[in-house]
Amino acid sequence: MHADVLVGPNGERLPGHVVDEKDGVLIFQSDFLGRVQVRADMARVERDAPAAGVEARRSPSQATAAPTLPRFVSDLGISFGQDRGSLKTLEDKLDGTWKLSRQTADGELAGTLTYKYKRTDHALKNDDWLGSISYDKFLSEDYFLNGRALGLNELTSQGYESTGIFSLASGWRLLEEPNRYVRIGPAVGYMTLTRGGQTFDGAAIGLYARTVYPIFRRVSFEGEFQVLSAAHGNTYAISQLRLKRPLTPHLYLAVDWLYAWSHVDIESGIKSEWRWVLGWKFDSSEQRD
Repeated sequence: MHADVLVGPNGERLPGHVVDEKDGVLIFQSDFLGRVQVRADMARVERDAPAAGVEARRSPSQATAAPTLPRFVSDLGISFGQDRGSLKTLEDKLDGTWKLSRQTADGELAGTLTYKYKRTDHALKNDDWLGSISYDKFLSEDYFLNGRALGLNELTSQGYESTGIFSLASGWRLLEEPNRYVRIGPAVGYMTLTRGGQTFDGAAIGLYARTVYPIFRRVSFEGEFQVLSAAHGNTYAISQLRLKRPLTPHLYLAVDWLYAWSHVDIESGIKSEWRWVLGWKFDSSEQRD
């Protein structure tokens, strides 16, 4: 497959290949800068090895997009073991986290699934899971629309407690560049909480935010935040945050922080949980390189 070269208005040359062109915006996959977006009237595309000199210079509207698969990136981190400890107490445990994302020119899908299990002396102590999925639909270069669903189920001394959130948000795309962005906007939704046999549910309004941003020395920050407030001041907020550093092109080390705050008729309190993650990244984009 011939490589493309993106030529800027001042003669800058960036090797890679064309992914898509839509609404006057050219999506270009660079060999060393990743995916970039440029205005189609501000650059042109050249083929690295033209046939018979016919295709030496072509405009983005004439460029043939390279065949591409949807870009799925999946992260998986698991810890498990059996520990008797100094007191010979039998303990089985499993702690896993899985993240999936899909990036296209039209939007971004993000999903998370975590599970925590612990049994001590044959007594079940933890049997908790959290699943969330959200999709950011890009309305333009400056605005997005988001749909999100989240479910949380955890074992407590009073039995299983659950939380569910469904929301729709619309807002602004700020500081948007390849591998970095801040998206934030108002949200409307529905929340349901079950605590100790009691249930609270209702429609709510609030705020949604999602960000990916590099910090220093290849360490990046990833976060998703949601707060919803129903009638009479009943409020629930939850955030999923991660500091991540790649060790190799696939292996990474991360710190995850789940923070939830609730002030509703049946509960008022804070949940804060940290976990270390040594994980592996699977990237479907490598299949086409």
